[in-house]
Amino acid sequence: MRRIWVLHNPLSGRPNSAAKVEQGVEALARRGLSVRLERPTAMEPFRRAARAAIAAQADAVLVAGGDGSVGAIAAELAGSPVALGVLPVGTANVWAKEIGLLPLAWDHAQALEQDALSLLEGQTRLADMGRCNGHLFLLWAGAGLDAFIMERLNTQRWIARHLGLLYNTAAAFVMAYQWRGADMRVVVGEREVSGHYLLAAISNINWYGGGLLNFRHGARLDDGQMDVWLFEGGTYAEALAHAARLFRGQHEGHPGVTHLTGDRVDIYTSRPQAIQIDGEPLARADHMSVQVIPQILRVLLPSKSLDKLFSPEGR
Repeated sequence: MRRIWVLHNPLSGRPNSAAKVEQGVEALARRGLSVRLERPTAMEPFRRAARAAIAAQADAVLVAGGDGSVGAIAAELAGSPVALGVLPVGTANVWAKEIGLLPLAWDHAQALEQDALSLLEGQTRLADMGRCNGHLFLLWAGAGLDAFIMERLNTQRWIARHLGLLYNTAAAFVMAYQWRGADMRVVVGEREVSGHYLLAAISNINWYGGGLLNFRHGARLDDGQMDVWLFEGGTYAEALAHAARLFRGQHEGHPGVTHLTGDRVDIYTSRPQAIQIDGEPLARADHMSVQVIPQILRVLLPSKSLDKLFSPEGR
């Protein structure tokens, strides 16, 4: 019998998600699976529950939460035989969108049940992760505008939880007005560039910005590389212009956008800057060091997502 742990972060995303999570758990149990539901109310107990699942030799951990919760549990499961899945009940759920899960919405009443079953009936693959200043991440790391916004949104979690992605998006546009960029020296492998950048983002996936923006199509989760995106500028108007180009998919090749790939990235600034990983703020620093750790995390995926997310040799 397959042993599944469901870790629900009740402080993540919508306040009314508990019943939906329980429906997903019941759907798995009806399939003859051994399912254990845990609801830690703080991040450290949440992480401890993942370690307990490893010790109990669970086959998989399904994280019922947002991208920050997914990233935190991915860091605990990295290097273990326990696979990571997700039940998207967070604010943005970008990882869930990346792998093709249904969103939790009023017109998808059975979305979590369908997501849970599609993961358990799908396949398991090994995915890369990154390590930023000693902390593992699954989706992205960033310095500049995104980290500046996440640092401030972190103090307003209760508002964002009740108002959701719409509030986060509106707040991001307001907060962006205060950001004027930073001088950065960026080293990716043998390549070095310098400039005044509004944003430096290191991405393991295609989607970004709450799932509203797409860096590119074709990012692979198992190629040992990550994309580095640098957006030049120092004004609110330039930030809005970059966001519009990203939304329309017209940013690649723009003279104010630099795109690099590599397995190691170092970003140096003249003074400590805000840093984020998987949408969660890290301690400010004047050196952001990222290394890619190839194929360290087992992930559960719907079969339909394999062709676009994994290298042919990885399948």
